[in-house]
Amino acid sequence: MINPIKVLLEPFYQIHDARYMMYWMALTSNQYRSYLDSIAANEKEKLALENQTIDFVAPGEQQPEVDHAMQSSNSNSGNNLDEFYREAHNGGDFSYDLATKGETDLTMLVRYWGFEWGTRMFDIFIDNEKLISENNTDRWNQSKFQNVEYKIQTL
Repeated sequence: MINPIKVLLEPFYQIHDARYMMYWMALTSNQYRSYLDSIAANEKEKLALENQTIDFVAPGEQQPEVDHAMQSSNSNSGNNLDEFYREAHNGGDFSYDLATKGETDLTMLVRYWGFEWGTRMFDIFIDNEKLISENNTDRWNQSKFQNVEYKIQTL
């Protein structure tokens, strides 16, 4: 069991110069262990993916996009559930230069939001060759991120 700590709480109406909010998870001992286990499993999965990754771009984040020579038209970025994204609209597009480090027979992993609305049809190109036409409109209907792997061949 985790040792409790003493916390002094003050009513918000008595705090004049600060704006903040604090949320605490209330878990039983079993729920807390399960929560820690899920964090450890997620971290293990993340590390395994990082060990297999040759190159990575974080869409919507300025420096990674600059580092990968991003080009775009009619494109914008944002943040959803603490994950940045980039999307194109009205015939727009965006591109990145990714390194292969001489490797062949590669897989590209793309992370999508699983509950999209509107039309989400687009093409993915690699070296000006169409890899696939995608239609994510109503594809998953789940409010969570979805990872899709695309097999790519390099010369």
